[in-house]
Amino acid sequence: MDDHSDDIRRPLSPRIEVYAGGGRKQWPDDLKAQIVADSLEPGAIVTDVARRHGCRPQKVHD
Repeated sequence: MDDHSDDIRRPLSPRIEVYAGGGRKQWPDDLKAQIVADSLEPGAIVTDVARRHGCRPQKVHD
């Protein structure tokens, strides 16, 4: 793949990275239960719980 950019300030990268994702992440049931329990603690903030477990707040619902 050639980059025909006229921007000389940005050097061309000599490599290309290809990400072959495995699709959706599979969360073990025990980890999901722990995330839910953490989010139901008094004063818990869902955003903080999600970050602590490496997921997005939108995934911590219902």
